[in-house]
Amino acid sequence: MELNHYRETETVVRKTYPQNWALYNLSQTKEKLMFLKILNDAVDYLEIPYEYKGNGRPPHDLRDMIKCCCIKVFNNFSSRRTVFELQMAYALGYISRIPHFNSVNNYLNNSGIQKYFEELYKLLASPMIQLENNFAVDATGFSTLNKNRWMDLRFGKKGNVRDYKKLHIVSGVRTNIITSARITKASVHDTKCFPELVKETSLSFKIREICADGGYLSRKNCSIAQRIGAQPFILPRIDTRARAGRSSAWHKMIRLWEDNRELFAQHYHQRSNVESTFSMIKRKFLGYVRSKTDLAIENEILCKVICHNASVLVNTIFEFDIDLSFDG
Repeated sequence: MELNHYRETETVVRKTYPQNWALYNLSQTKEKLMFLKILNDAVDYLEIPYEYKGNGRPPHDLRDMIKCCCIKVFNNFSSRRTVFELQMAYALGYISRIPHFNSVNNYLNNSGIQKYFEELYKLLASPMIQLENNFAVDATGFSTLNKNRWMDLRFGKKGNVRDYKKLHIVSGVRTNIITSARITKASVHDTKCFPELVKETSLSFKIREICADGGYLSRKNCSIAQRIGAQPFILPRIDTRARAGRSSAWHKMIRLWEDNRELFAQHYHQRSNVESTFSMIKRKFLGYVRSKTDLAIENEILCKVICHNASVLVNTIFEFDIDLSFDG
């Protein structure tokens, strides 16, 4: 009887995040055209040279093919069903000619294009330097077969580890922009990618706080965060203890967790935003890839990161009225 009374009188306050629906609707209805414009400007900013030695059929302009690959991934279509979008990009003057749909797939499997994909997503993140100081690290998987789910493999259910690639990222907790990314086999442990991901982000962004789940807990990772001027908030295990008199980043973090769990949780809770980043990518650009070879799969996932960053950029243009410049 007392338990039922408690249930009837208990008041649960759920934290909500207000949404400016007018700006959101405006950004979503204009997103595709703005994506094409932003993609075009960013690729042109990279000043990729056109290499042709004068022998045989002239190759496609690499700038055009980078744009075509990203357009294909953005629209979630097969290469055949992407032709209309490529025609629209041609009509707008963003590509110099419309490639055959097989050419788009061939360039996704081109090793020379990958470095430009990596430069491109970082370039699209650069306007967020004025907005992002706190970041979160995590990883997720992308299936190469639509019938299997990454979560099934992660929790020991059906699925073959060879059917997945793992995307490791650093994501801004305010805008969900991806500032650093690595693609590995599904069996690679998350914590191995932490050092290079965080160091890479610190080259462009001033990191004040870096959050990660318990899988990244180590003294090394805390020291790396300290060296770049960031305060780590990595979830400790229940039996983790700090030694008295120590002043390293590890011991400071553990002491805060021991002495003030509520304050620690307020900072650590920012980590949930990286889960939102993965949700945004997979809902909008699918949680699996169509490509078959390892190289093409990695390039397709990088294209998803590029499309996500461009999409975030469109939204922040309306929400924060940011200065859209790619030189930081």
